[in-house]
Amino acid sequence: MIVIPPIDCTAPGVLTATNAVDLTAYSAGTTYAADAVCSYAKRNWISVQAGNLAHTPGTDTLWWVDNGPINSLAMFDTSVQTATTRTGGLSWTLSVGRFTAIGLMGLVGQSVTLTITDGATTIYTETRTLLSSAGTYYSFAFEDLNQTDSTTFTGLPSSPTCQVQISVASSGLAACSMCVIGKQVFIGHAQYGFQNPIEDRGRHYLDALANPVNVERGYSKGASGTVAVDRAAYNRLVYFLAAHIGIPMLWSAAPDQEDLVGADVFGRYVRAVPVIDSPAQITLAIDIAGYR
Repeated sequence: MIVIPPIDCTAPGVLTATNAVDLTAYSAGTTYAADAVCSYAKRNWISVQAGNLAHTPGTDTLWWVDNGPINSLAMFDTSVQTATTRTGGLSWTLSVGRFTAIGLMGLVGQSVTLTITDGATTIYTETRTLLSSAGTYYSFAFEDLNQTDSTTFTGLPSSPTCQVQISVASSGLAACSMCVIGKQVFIGHAQYGFQNPIEDRGRHYLDALANPVNVERGYSKGASGTVAVDRAAYNRLVYFLAAHIGIPMLWSAAPDQEDLVGADVFGRYVRAVPVIDSPAQITLAIDIAGYR
């Protein structure tokens, strides 16, 4: 199992290019009608009432309501429910210095291509398909292809001056809900029995007439289980966990195994129990709360 502490891709100079389109920037000289939209300070805003003139978004809730991150940065927040989207394909370029892993979640498209360059030299490139069948002749001929919505690239080469270009090919809508880039940390081999509980975050009840009411609020996916690692890693593992309390990260129980990429979880660990299991091995029981 590896974990990827994310580099902040919303910092100035990190996202160097993208074809994702954002809303028009807020203008103090524009009078906004009710329900008009704009972008300001990396967020989208909706005008609450008509005659909205010279009221800066974020300063007065009587005039503006926050409507989430701007499109180009939606993939870098802590929610897998907000996505960066574009019709006809999506691409973005990052300049983050050294890293070893990239995790992508909430993907929509036919394929994803990762290219790493150092100056004019391409040091890594790979394309992965995002569409698959169940593997039988019947499924290939008669059933719709399945959309693979996650993939993780690990063990990547990089340099302090390299650039990363990621593109999602699609003839229709292309999307990415989460892009995590950072230096991977090996915390142990996931043992059989590792679980990925999926929890419905919606509200479901009966109204006054006993009619069912369903309020959709997405879901969260967590993880829990045990990993095993050599005893020599005990101090490093304990120090890493202590230094990353409360920090949302990408956890991959089976890195480089595309048939188990659905086990990847973005969230924070809520409980970790290192155990000196034998003279040569330690185990770590860990519970990870996945973010929505």
